[in-house]
Parts: sequence; structure tokens; C-alpha cells
Amino acid sequence: MRMRIIQGAIEETGEKGIKFTMSDLARKLGVSKRTLYENFISKEALMEAIIEHFFTQIEEKQEEILGNENLDPIQKLKEIARILPNDPKLTYISKFYEMKQCYPKQWRMVQHWVNEWKPEERLIEEGMKSGKLRKANSVVLRQIIVQSIMSLVDRNFLMKNDITLREALNDMIDIILYGLVMDEK
Repeated sequence: MRMRIIQGAIEETGEKGIKFTMSDLARKLGVSKRTLYENFISKEALMEAIIEHFFTQIEEKQEEILGNENLDPIQKLKEIARILPNDPKLTYISKFYEMKQCYPKQWRMVQHWVNEWKPEERLIEEGMKSGKLRKANSVVLRQIIVQSIMSLVDRNFLMKNDITLREALNDMIDIILYGLVMDEK
């Protein structure tokens, strides 16, 4: 039942944004509000479960990428920076940016996870050692990647520019890795 509630809440977020009510969710799932509160003490606890579910999916995909010996460090870096969860419903994460205003404690959970997320640092170092990346401060590059990702999940930015989160992530990583300057040959 917990996973069914989480999935329903993710769908509600996709349809109504983060401001959906527990009554909306109960109606959608065809259950009582009591059933929701038996599984999650509050909407805040439900938001935390969604965040945990989201990042668990990302970590699983990340481990798959890191373990893929057919990819070089640059390919791994690109794939990790573009990770979206396997569950298509979780692509609504761009609407979670609203959490920043409505659920600051839960937003801090997101920020903490992102700030602790370090696989790209190792990949950046490997890329520099192999000569595929020029020498750069890996900590600064990591910060640029992380902050770029955080700014791209802003739903208003995506809607205003008529771009999907996946498209934005692809463009971001291409710009960071390959820059804007054309080769002068």
C-alpha cells in the first residue's frame, strides 16, 4: 500500500504540482484519508518517501552506469549527469522544485543528497588522468554540474522555454563538456 500511495502522490504532483491535498490523493486512489495517514503520518512524511524513492532509483541507475566497463569515464560522466529515474512518473520531479517554498525541510533533504552525490568527482579525475579532459578544478566542475542540474529542475524555466528536463540535461552536459567554442582547424 505504501508504494501505491507514493505512486499516486507522484501522479498528483504531475497533475497538480506539490500543492495537491491528501483528500485529492485519497480520492485518486479510492481509499480513505485514514488509510493514507496509517501509512504516512503527514504529507511531509509522504514527501520524504517520494524523495527517498526518487533518489533510490537514481542510485540504482548510477551503479549500473559506474559498473559498465564498456563506457569510458567521459561517457559515464555524461550518462550520470543525465540520469532520470526509470519510472516515467518520476519525471514529474521538475514540479518538485515547488517544494523549496512549501516544504523547506524536505527541500533540504534534496539539497543534502545532491551535495553528497560524488560519483562525478571520481569520473572527472579519471577523465583528467586519461587525458580525455583538460586539467581543471574537479571540485569547481562538480559544483557547476550540481548547480546546473538544480537550476534546470525549475518547472517554470522548463515551461517558459518549452523544453523537457531530459533535453535540458542533455544540453547542459554537452555545454559543460564541450563548451561553446568551435574547434579552429
